[in-house]
Amino acid sequence: MVQKKDDSSRKKAIAGVIICGIFGTARYIAKKSDESPVIDNNNIYLKNKTKITINTNISAYERKIKPAIDRALSFMALIVLMPFFIVISLAIYIDDPGTIFFTQTRVGKGKRFFKIHKFRTMKMNTPHDIPTHQLSNPEQYITKVGKFLRESSLDELPQIWDIFRGKMSIIGPRPALWNQEDLIEEREKWDANSCMPGLTGLAQIKGRDELEIIDKARIDGEYIGVLRSGNWKGFLQDVRCFVKTIISVINHDGVLEGGTGEMGKRRLGICSAETYRDAGFKEYGYLKKYCIDKSSLNRKKVLITGINSYIGESFEVYAKAHYPENLEIETTDMTDDSWREKDFSKYDAIFHVAGIAHADVGHVKDEVKRRYYKVNTGLALETAQKAKREGVKQFVFMSSMIVYGDSVSCKNQKIIDEYTLPNPEDFYGDSKWQADKRLRRMGSDDFHVAVIRAPMIYGKGSKGNYLTLSKLAKILPMFPDVKNRRSMLYIDNLCEFLSLLILSGENGIYFPQNAEYCRTSTLVEEIRKSKKGTIHLVKVLNFAVVAGSRMPGKISRLINKAFGNNVYSQKLSIYNGLDYRVVDFEESIRRTEEESKEKNTGGKPILFLVNHDVVIYNFRLELVERLLEEGYEVHISSPYGQRIDDLVALGAKYHKIVIDRHGMNPVADLAIIKEYKRLIDAINPIMVLGYTIKPNIYGAFAAKAARVPFIPNITGLGTAVENGGFCQKLIILFYKAAFTHVKTVFFQNKANMRFFRRYHIAVGKYKLIPGSGVNLKRFPLKSYPYCQDGKEGEPVRFAFISRIMKEKGIEQYLVAARQIKVVYPQTEFHICGFCEEEYEGKLEELNSKGIIKYHGMIQDVAEFMADIHCVVHPTYYPEGISNVLLEACSCGRPIITTDHDGCREVVEDGVNGYMIPQRNSEALVNAIERFLKLSWKEKESMGLAGRRIVETQFDRMQVVEAYMKEINYD
Repeated sequence: MVQKKDDSSRKKAIAGVIICGIFGTARYIAKKSDESPVIDNNNIYLKNKTKITINTNISAYERKIKPAIDRALSFMALIVLMPFFIVISLAIYIDDPGTIFFTQTRVGKGKRFFKIHKFRTMKMNTPHDIPTHQLSNPEQYITKVGKFLRESSLDELPQIWDIFRGKMSIIGPRPALWNQEDLIEEREKWDANSCMPGLTGLAQIKGRDELEIIDKARIDGEYIGVLRSGNWKGFLQDVRCFVKTIISVINHDGVLEGGTGEMGKRRLGICSAETYRDAGFKEYGYLKKYCIDKSSLNRKKVLITGINSYIGESFEVYAKAHYPENLEIETTDMTDDSWREKDFSKYDAIFHVAGIAHADVGHVKDEVKRRYYKVNTGLALETAQKAKREGVKQFVFMSSMIVYGDSVSCKNQKIIDEYTLPNPEDFYGDSKWQADKRLRRMGSDDFHVAVIRAPMIYGKGSKGNYLTLSKLAKILPMFPDVKNRRSMLYIDNLCEFLSLLILSGENGIYFPQNAEYCRTSTLVEEIRKSKKGTIHLVKVLNFAVVAGSRMPGKISRLINKAFGNNVYSQKLSIYNGLDYRVVDFEESIRRTEEESKEKNTGGKPILFLVNHDVVIYNFRLELVERLLEEGYEVHISSPYGQRIDDLVALGAKYHKIVIDRHGMNPVADLAIIKEYKRLIDAINPIMVLGYTIKPNIYGAFAAKAARVPFIPNITGLGTAVENGGFCQKLIILFYKAAFTHVKTVFFQNKANMRFFRRYHIAVGKYKLIPGSGVNLKRFPLKSYPYCQDGKEGEPVRFAFISRIMKEKGIEQYLVAARQIKVVYPQTEFHICGFCEEEYEGKLEELNSKGIIKYHGMIQDVAEFMADIHCVVHPTYYPEGISNVLLEACSCGRPIITTDHDGCREVVEDGVNGYMIPQRNSEALVNAIERFLKLSWKEKESMGLAGRRIVETQFDRMQVVEAYMKEINYD
């Protein structure tokens, strides 16, 4: 008897040890699987929303007892339910092979992100991380096993693991998706974001998916109130929720695929007050009457927020051509922070076009989706808030037809009428919809918000679906004859609409579209007709379209975009007193195709303004060659130099001018402006490009007077600006006056761009380019010459390649040469470049003593680099990006340079060279000694690292493409 008791006790002890071991192992795995801190790097709720407050009214039950119960129960459940996990996993895999579990980013306690786990119930081709209610016909994505798991709520079982690892509780508000900003905001009103989210909760037993967001948040708030009203009350509430959840699951209560009470509600009469408000039925523009004053007395100043936008640029051109007396247009860049410093108070209207265009939404990463919401939603709201705060009267926002979901197949009809509710299908559409409805909430009597839900826009220079169809129309002999219907909007019709809307100052929701619906087949036929060709529309091919539209995944999405049905009721698009349909469909296609020819411009002239032939030949040659290749007529204004003949031989036209680069003679400088004006009048260029200070300033004045687009390149600010004083103030005044009408300002480093922004020079027209770039072919990677340690054997060769002047660091280089040669006699210090008069004697002396080797001006820098081991550039001269450093790195040579604007961008300290303080000879000596102590292999590796840097960041073709993008827009 005693023996049996002992055996029983031993078994219990062993079982206890095993359970403790399993528990400890599980806890270790849970800690190891915890989310990385970087999960909150893009957490908009922590960065842009109100600060998280610590609630001190938390009961002992919520703080200690509830987490302990959660952990104990979840651990037992994991052990007991393990067989069910295995069976369900096998069923999921057999039904639709792929991953068993899936994770989603959810918002947890304190609005911090975490990854929630579920059994996969959707097919592998389902768009990820999108709430079910944002999917069109969500049932089509649910697997057979998944439908059972959802109806029985077994798909939630893996969240027991999330409870065990401390990210969730058994009872609490259901965790929101990271992009459900509406729900997060509503919960914030009830302090429901400060509680641990739960597997189930009070809202789940009171309605689950049928609840509207505002009601769901309110019920979550009720739960929090009881939880924090006392220990026993909180505990009893959790027990009731737990029991009622089991009953609710058994009865299948509250399960409605498609979501938050909006699925199936498409008619005005049965939608909730919240939905009705968001849809904005009473704000529809067709309900208004308009009386447009086109007299010169009705003048509006408009700011387009978003540079390089097709719609924004088209509207600016159209308004200047058709409403010059009424609309004054300016544009600001939204890609950096400069717009936040801009004064909005001087504008009557803001036209917001900045946003991320539609992309493949099938399988993209979380950070990409967050970027859509950050730009399409967050940036729009922030811009509107600033506009409202600073007294702007009207805010016009480019929304999209996509807020109503994607097109349906050609076998179905989709007509969006005055009763249709928005229903975004993916994160792109939802990002637009969130901005659409929340912007309208900001509207008031003093701040009119106009939202344009435009269909597909096409016209001269348009991209996207139209461009694809245009290319197909020109090459295919036949095309499917599908009888679908699409709403489309020609760009000139949109621009006329925008002009009239801004002149009216009205608010509301607008649906501009062409007077005619379009068949895809007819569109292709009209494009081909505009080219004097014929394409055969063949009904036999229609079966392929129908079959493709039924295929899962990307193929069906693409086919439905091209051949699907998606139209606005024309009733929504006709406005009393607002006649914007200035071009009919056939004429719009003719204009688009005639004007969208390849931009072989038939000799359109481009004028370069430079102060030295080397400036254009050494650093802009590739751009000149590209322009000539594409049929442009290239004109160069520069003082004569031997490289001019080489440029003329290529086909460029030369115009001599005298420029004193360092002089401050106002009479001589006025002569430069006069000559530039004469040259522009004679050449009539479509674009003027300026380089270096005087051509930039005086060229801008001349181009402004002639109303010719001007693009200056800030290659450095010059010593006069860097040294401050009266000269700096004078040059700033010149820049401000000259750059008021420049098209774009190219900067080679961020410091110069910050300087311009600080003094409010041409703000909103900035673009950062990688210096002048380097031609990787002209400066190829060269084999690294052998050397030893500088004390004996093969010498180590250093080179200073620059204009020989104090600001370039020649003094420091010469001091270093003297000191290093004493300890390291097998070193050579080479100097190449034009020598300022003050240094001629000194260089001659040091050259005769063997301390340096001066070569004067050299023609082939790349060839000279072949024997050099390291290029030294100790400059403190105001540069853009140092070209000699780029050329050295391109040839595979390590560099030693200063922590200075235009230099630090090229060197990674200890990787491809060393960076030292400015004007510090001792630091330069130490850096050279560090380099000498490296092995030959380490020196070679440094050079190779430099080559990799310029290949990825400073390829000159990047600069050429930036210029061509600006030039090719007319």
